[in-house]
Amino acid sequence: MKAVRIHEYGGPEVLTYEDVATPSPGPGQALVRIKAAAVNPVDVAVRGNAFPTPRQPPKTLGSDGAGVVSAVGPDVAGVAPGDEVFFTGLGIGSEGSYAEYALIAAVQAVRKPANVSFEEAAGLGLAFSTAWYGLVRRAALAAGETVLVQGAGGGVGSAAVQLAHARSARVLATVDSAADGERVRELGADATIDRNSADVPAEVKRLTDGKGVDVIIELVISANLAADFGMIVKGGRIVGIGGGPQPTVTIPSGPAIAVDATVLFASSSNAGRAGVAEILGEVVSLVEQGGVRPVVGAVLPLSQAREAHELLAAHHFGKIVLVP
Repeated sequence: MKAVRIHEYGGPEVLTYEDVATPSPGPGQALVRIKAAAVNPVDVAVRGNAFPTPRQPPKTLGSDGAGVVSAVGPDVAGVAPGDEVFFTGLGIGSEGSYAEYALIAAVQAVRKPANVSFEEAAGLGLAFSTAWYGLVRRAALAAGETVLVQGAGGGVGSAAVQLAHARSARVLATVDSAADGERVRELGADATIDRNSADVPAEVKRLTDGKGVDVIIELVISANLAADFGMIVKGGRIVGIGGGPQPTVTIPSGPAIAVDATVLFASSSNAGRAGVAEILGEVVSLVEQGGVRPVVGAVLPLSQAREAHELLAAHHFGKIVLVP
């Protein structure tokens, strides 16, 4: 089969499209014929060794995918050949999804909603489980609260906007352009703020009559945390999902104490494989009801993984997906 692998760490140039042996499922595993694989920032981090993983090169990249179960190993229940599924969580201690076939633990398999394509289903995994985990498990977002999504044009941000809207929250979102703002409002945001031209804290205060927001979903916490304390209500919650450009975060104690701030950090991987699949089962219900839908911004052939990684580093909207 064909796969996209790295033999050393580095930039997009280390991605190699090559032939590898097709794997066979062992106990508790399912072999999935990949129809689409999403490109995520974690893939870039793994490629550059910014996120060290147990499996060292040579290795196949890719966390998320969608496809058809080809075979199952012993001791597998609930998953059978011919099932259409999607998944997340590969490429860390295992080979990844940038391939024509991928091995997954059977508990990672989530039924693909019939009303979305394989490309869309591939975009559900990491983005929606991360957004759900941050909003629901960590922040306990309640109906009627106001949430600010920082960086709503990406996969996790666009998922968070939709999920917060589906939970009857008021949604504010920062974007990179007027065009992105229009798209994000179509996803359910009540108002958007162009962070390149507007004073974000001032706009948040204006849009909330000076009160601030109850929850901030923060995708670049090392850059934004200091300003976030000035945008939350007393007792507000800031959920750090993405680290941002710096490896450390400094908390200004005065502003944090002044508003009884709660700073939370969130990684959906802490839910475990079965827990993430359970979260995605909740997301599937919303997808089937028409409440949320993955946003696919670009679809490229698997052989163009380098171009996909370059596109991810540039301005883009929605998920980037590779198709074998």
